[in-house]
Amino acid sequence: MKLSILSTALLISGASAFAPSHNARTTSTSLNLFGGKKEGGGDGGGGMGGMMDQLAMFKKAQEIAKKKQDLDQQIAEMEIIGSAADGNIKVTVQYVPAQMPANPSPGYDAVAIDIDEAYLNDVSSEDLSTSLVEALRNGEESATKVVAEKYQSLDKELSGMLGGMAGGPPAE
Repeated sequence: MKLSILSTALLISGASAFAPSHNARTTSTSLNLFGGKKEGGGDGGGGMGGMMDQLAMFKKAQEIAKKKQDLDQQIAEMEIIGSAADGNIKVTVQYVPAQMPANPSPGYDAVAIDIDEAYLNDVSSEDLSTSLVEALRNGEESATKVVAEKYQSLDKELSGMLGGMAGGPPAE
């Protein structure tokens, strides 16, 4: 009997922990999602300041995406050449931009291989194979350098945009 009274008392006290309290304070939070008026008076930017800032950022992001797409197209049209065996083997590499979201990584395709005929007649198959691999790697390294150089301007613009979001001056 004592056990049932004790367990009932515990259940009642435990249940009250989940019940709303009459002494609880209620607070109101304003999210100002659309640039609503800030506390302390004027916001200086009208009633839709926050939304306008978001629209401006979205427009800037679209501009940068368009520039990236144009830059990818420009790089894809370039002939980037890797070489090996003292220039006797030349491989033309083409940049393949990332195809989001299916293939998020850019790549490189070997589109042409030029081998000097005199070199081809004198080289062993093992040395030819090694030199071809070396020329392909050299072409990919050259393409990676070209892509990095071309993307520097885009990187500076993106850094400036992100610096503006944080409220600080754009990075130089």
